Amino acid sequence: MSLLFSLSVSTGILSALLVWFTGLFDIASWLAFLGATGYFACTDKGFKGLTQVFLTTFSGAGWAILIIIASSYLQGDIGSYVATGVFAFCMCIQAKFNLLKFIPGTFMGAAAIFSANGQWVSAFLGLFIGAIFGFLMNYSGELLHKYSAMIVNNKSDNKSDNNSNNNVVNRSANKTIKD
Repeated sequence: MSLLFSLSVSTGILSALLVWFTGLFDIASWLAFLGATGYFACTDKGFKGLTQVFLTTFSGAGWAILIIIASSYLQGDIGSYVATGVFAFCMCIQAKFNLLKFIPGTFMGAAAIFSANGQWVSAFLGLFIGAIFGFLMNYSGELLHKYSAMIVNNKSDNKSDNNSNNNVVNRSANKTIKD
Protein backbone atom coordinates (compact mmCIF):
# COMPACT_ATOMS: atom_id res chain seq x y z
CA MET A 1 0.00 0.00 0.00
CA SER A 2 1.50 3.35 -1.00
CA LEU A 3 2.18 6.04 1.59
CA LEU A 4 -0.31 8.36 -0.10
CA PHE A 5 -3.03 5.69 0.01
CA SER A 6 -2.25 4.89 3.66
CA LEU A 7 -2.37 8.57 4.62
CA SER A 8 -5.62 8.95 2.69
CA VAL A 9 -7.23 6.04 4.56
CA SER A 10 -6.14 7.26 7.98
CA THR A 11 -7.09 10.86 7.19
CA GLY A 12 -10.53 9.81 5.93
CA ILE A 13 -11.31 7.76 9.01
CA LEU A 14 -9.94 10.30 11.47
CA SER A 15 -11.63 13.21 9.66
CA ALA A 16 -14.99 11.54 10.21
CA LEU A 17 -14.11 11.05 13.89
CA LEU A 18 -12.93 14.67 14.11
CA VAL A 19 -16.26 16.00 12.84
CA TRP A 20 -18.12 13.75 15.29
CA PHE A 21 -15.84 14.73 18.20
CA THR A 22 -16.06 18.49 17.59
CA GLY A 23 -19.83 18.15 17.30
CA LEU A 24 -19.95 16.70 20.81
CA PHE A 25 -18.41 19.89 22.19
CA ASP A 26 -20.14 22.35 19.84
CA ILE A 27 -16.86 23.38 18.20
CA ALA A 28 -16.94 24.32 14.54
CA SER A 29 -15.24 21.45 12.77
CA TRP A 30 -13.57 23.80 10.27
CA LEU A 31 -11.57 25.28 13.17
CA ALA A 32 -10.24 21.81 13.94
CA PHE A 33 -9.45 21.26 10.27
CA LEU A 34 -7.36 24.45 10.36
CA GLY A 35 -5.32 22.88 13.16
CA ALA A 36 -4.98 19.60 11.24
CA THR A 37 -4.00 21.49 8.10
CA GLY A 38 -1.39 23.31 10.13
CA TYR A 39 0.17 20.01 11.15
CA PHE A 40 0.20 18.67 7.58
CA ALA A 41 1.68 21.93 6.25
CA CYS A 42 4.42 22.15 8.87
CA THR A 43 7.75 20.86 7.56
CA ASP A 44 8.71 19.39 10.92
CA LYS A 45 6.80 16.28 11.95
CA GLY A 46 6.42 14.32 15.16
CA PHE A 47 6.26 16.08 18.50
CA LYS A 48 8.52 18.90 17.31
CA GLY A 49 6.09 19.70 14.48
CA LEU A 50 3.10 19.37 16.79
CA THR A 51 4.74 21.77 19.25
CA GLN A 52 5.43 24.25 16.43
CA VAL A 53 1.83 24.07 15.27
CA PHE A 54 0.53 24.62 18.81
CA LEU A 55 2.84 27.55 19.43
CA THR A 56 2.38 29.26 16.08
CA THR A 57 -1.40 28.87 15.80
CA PHE A 58 -1.86 29.97 19.40
CA SER A 59 0.47 32.93 18.97
CA GLY A 60 -1.38 33.88 15.79
CA ALA A 61 -4.64 33.71 17.69
CA GLY A 62 -3.12 35.93 20.36
CA TRP A 63 -1.90 38.45 17.79
CA ALA A 64 -5.38 38.52 16.23
CA ILE A 65 -6.94 39.25 19.62
CA LEU A 66 -4.46 42.11 20.05
CA ILE A 67 -5.39 43.44 16.59
CA ILE A 68 -9.08 43.36 17.54
CA ILE A 69 -8.45 45.07 20.88
CA ALA A 70 -6.11 47.71 19.43
CA SER A 71 -8.52 48.40 16.57
CA SER A 72 -11.36 48.98 19.02
CA TYR A 73 -9.30 51.67 20.82
CA LEU A 74 -8.05 53.41 17.71
CA GLN A 75 -10.42 55.70 15.86
CA GLY A 76 -11.50 55.04 12.29
CA ASP A 77 -10.35 52.63 9.66
CA ILE A 78 -6.80 54.00 9.66
CA GLY A 79 -6.36 52.75 13.24
CA SER A 80 -7.38 49.23 12.19
CA TYR A 81 -4.96 49.33 9.27
CA VAL A 82 -2.09 50.46 11.47
CA ALA A 83 -2.87 47.84 14.16
CA THR A 84 -3.06 45.12 11.51
CA GLY A 85 0.24 46.22 9.94
CA VAL A 86 2.12 46.41 13.23
CA PHE A 87 0.88 43.06 14.52
CA ALA A 88 1.30 41.33 11.13
CA PHE A 89 4.94 42.43 11.30
CA CYS A 90 5.17 40.85 14.76
CA MET A 91 3.56 37.66 13.46
CA CYS A 92 6.34 37.30 10.91
CA ILE A 93 9.33 38.49 12.92
CA GLN A 94 8.62 35.99 15.69
CA ALA A 95 9.85 33.32 13.22
CA LYS A 96 13.30 34.39 14.36
CA PHE A 97 12.71 31.89 17.16
CA ASN A 98 13.00 28.30 15.92
CA LEU A 99 9.80 27.01 17.55
CA LEU A 100 7.86 29.92 16.01
CA LYS A 101 9.33 29.59 12.51
CA PHE A 102 6.15 28.16 10.98
CA ILE A 103 4.67 31.47 9.80
CA PRO A 104 1.65 29.93 8.02
CA GLY A 105 0.57 28.47 11.37
CA THR A 106 0.62 31.96 12.86
CA PHE A 107 -1.67 33.24 10.13
CA MET A 108 -3.95 30.18 10.47
CA GLY A 109 -4.35 30.96 14.17
CA ALA A 110 -5.17 34.59 13.37
CA ALA A 111 -7.66 33.52 10.70
CA ALA A 112 -9.35 31.23 13.22
CA ILE A 113 -9.88 34.13 15.63
CA PHE A 114 -11.07 36.55 12.95
CA SER A 115 -13.53 33.96 11.64
CA ALA A 116 -14.81 32.62 14.97
CA ASN A 117 -17.20 35.50 15.63
CA GLY A 118 -15.87 36.18 19.10
CA GLN A 119 -15.82 32.51 20.10
CA TRP A 120 -12.17 32.64 21.13
CA VAL A 121 -12.23 29.63 23.44
CA SER A 122 -13.84 27.56 20.71
CA ALA A 123 -11.17 28.73 18.24
CA PHE A 124 -8.33 27.75 20.58
CA LEU A 125 -9.92 24.37 21.32
CA GLY A 126 -10.56 23.72 17.63
CA LEU A 127 -6.95 24.52 16.71
CA PHE A 128 -5.65 22.36 19.56
CA ILE A 129 -7.86 19.36 18.80
CA GLY A 130 -7.21 19.69 15.08
CA ALA A 131 -3.44 19.75 15.47
CA ILE A 132 -3.61 16.57 17.54
CA PHE A 133 -5.82 14.91 14.93
CA GLY A 134 -3.44 16.04 12.17
CA PHE A 135 -0.58 14.42 14.07
CA LEU A 136 -2.65 11.23 14.50
CA MET A 137 -3.67 11.20 10.83
CA ASN A 138 -0.05 11.41 9.75
CA TYR A 139 1.30 8.97 12.34
CA SER A 140 -1.38 6.33 11.79
CA GLY A 141 -1.01 6.67 8.00
CA GLU A 142 2.73 6.08 8.28
CA LEU A 143 2.14 3.06 10.53
CA LEU A 144 -0.43 1.64 8.12
CA HIS A 145 2.04 2.08 5.27
CA LYS A 146 4.86 0.46 7.24
CA TYR A 147 2.84 -2.55 8.39
CA SER A 148 1.14 -3.09 5.05
CA ALA A 149 4.61 -3.19 3.45
CA MET A 150 5.74 -5.71 6.07
CA ILE A 151 2.72 -7.92 5.36
CA VAL A 152 3.26 -7.74 1.60
CA ASN A 153 6.98 -8.46 2.00
CA ASN A 154 6.23 -11.35 4.35
CA LYS A 155 3.77 -12.84 1.85
CA SER A 156 6.26 -12.53 -0.99
CA ASP A 157 8.98 -14.07 1.24
CA ASN A 158 6.63 -16.98 1.95
CA LYS A 159 5.98 -17.41 -1.76
CA SER A 160 9.72 -17.36 -2.41
CA ASP A 161 10.27 -19.93 0.33
CA ASN A 162 7.50 -22.11 -1.10
CA ASN A 163 8.98 -21.82 -4.58
CA SER A 164 12.42 -22.71 -3.21
CA ASN A 165 10.96 -25.71 -1.41
CA ASN A 166 9.13 -26.79 -4.56
CA ASN A 167 12.34 -26.48 -6.56
CA VAL A 168 14.18 -28.65 -4.03
CA VAL A 169 11.40 -31.21 -4.18
CA ASN A 170 11.39 -31.08 -7.98
CA ARG A 171 15.16 -31.45 -8.11
CA SER A 172 14.95 -34.37 -5.71
CA ALA A 173 12.23 -35.98 -7.77
CA ASN A 174 14.24 -35.48 -10.96
CA LYS A 175 17.32 -36.87 -9.28
CA THR A 176 15.40 -39.92 -8.09
CA ILE A 177 13.98 -40.53 -11.53
CA LYS A 178 17.42 -40.28 -13.13
CA ASP A 179 19.02 -42.56 -10.53
